This record gives sequence, C-alpha cells and structure tokens, in this order.
Amino acid sequence: MGEAVQEFVDKEEKDAIEELVKFQLEKTQRFLKERRTDAVEEKIDEEVRKFRESRKKNTEEEDKEVHEVI
Repeated sequence: MGEAVQEFVDKEEKDAIEELVKFQLEKTQRFLKERRTDAVEEKIDEEVRKFRESRKKNTEEEDKEVHEVI
C-alpha cells in the first residue's frame, strides 16, 4: 500500500491506490472461492485471516505482485 501511495504522490498516478485495492480484493475473493468458504460471516473472517497470514509469509512474492499492479 505504501508503494501505491508513493506512486500517487511522486508520479501523480491517480489510479495507483484504486488499482492496488481492486487487485487485493480480487485476490482475496479468488482465495475464498478456491477454499469454498461458506457464506457465513465468521467463516469468511477466519479464512481472510488465514489468507493474510499466508501472504505475510510470502512478502517477497507479495511485493513483486504489488509492483506489477502499480
């Protein structure tokens, strides 16, 4: 997110933040669909937490993907 804000400020890339948020939302939705999560709020919250933890473990991969988006 920090990189998207920096792009927005430095290069006046007005869509950088919006693109990053859209990318992250789509990625999270794909993860939930693949896990076939029930549409129960508690289950969704739990799966999103798992997704965040898995992304934290793969910070280099995450940084590369974010860089490609912005």
